[in-house]
Amino acid sequence: MGVFLSAQRAEKCSELSSLHENWTGKSEKLLNETPERFVLQSYGRTKRKGESVLKIAIVEDDEAAKQQLEQCLDQYDAEYHCGFEITWYPSGTEFLEQWNQNAEIVFMDVEMPGLNGVDTARKMRETAPDAVLMFVTNLAQYAIAGYEVNALDFVLKPVNYFSFKLKITRALEAAQKNHGSILQVNTDHGTEYIKATEVWYIEVQSHDLLYHTAHGVLKTSGALKKLEEKLQPEGFFRCNYCYLVNLRHVQYLHGNVVAVGSDELQVSRNRRKDFLLRMTQFYGTGGK
Repeated sequence: MGVFLSAQRAEKCSELSSLHENWTGKSEKLLNETPERFVLQSYGRTKRKGESVLKIAIVEDDEAAKQQLEQCLDQYDAEYHCGFEITWYPSGTEFLEQWNQNAEIVFMDVEMPGLNGVDTARKMRETAPDAVLMFVTNLAQYAIAGYEVNALDFVLKPVNYFSFKLKITRALEAAQKNHGSILQVNTDHGTEYIKATEVWYIEVQSHDLLYHTAHGVLKTSGALKKLEEKLQPEGFFRCNYCYLVNLRHVQYLHGNVVAVGSDELQVSRNRRKDFLLRMTQFYGTGGK
């Protein structure tokens, strides 16, 4: 089902195309100057077995177009080790019934039989206001409909990898803002990139830092004080000299013991009052 435009919307579409060209020019300059640094700081991480970092949904009734998107995502993943987990939905109806709000980036075809992409996106926004939405279309003027559902950008068919690379980089940057910063951890086995939100707590042992997560422990060197300054705005707080705790993973506080993830940590007496106050403030503002 197509999306028909009024003269006023067509005028807005011209404005959108102009903005899109400006963004593309700036993005191209950034990628030409420092492509790897720019992408990895936006969203990246070495995958571990059985684990992904970023869930992507493709809502597309045309299997050939779906395969084009998958190939572009696979190429990008091969270059930057992002750890994409891609799920395909052949219709808007199946997407709304099955996706469970677990995709951080959604590529949505505009023209689909039955429920078109714009109507699907409207329904998606009722429960997922923060998901990064990218419309996929044959005609640029259809992208104006994205204003109504807060679409970040649009991808024109047939998909060109260089153009796609600029757009997915922008989408990853937006996803990062929604889900916290990415931490670079240099271990003996190579560099890992992890979401700050996935970290339970960071422990200092001598000159080493241990990042405790649900997937295991990452060991690196560094100073906990620097991390504390960086991560405190994102909901991290020191409970004693040794531990920098991610407050979103606190299970309970009992006496001088705080349960974080599946571990119990000691809270020092002189930090307990401030720790409890910071926890109250954190959850009082939504705990995100």
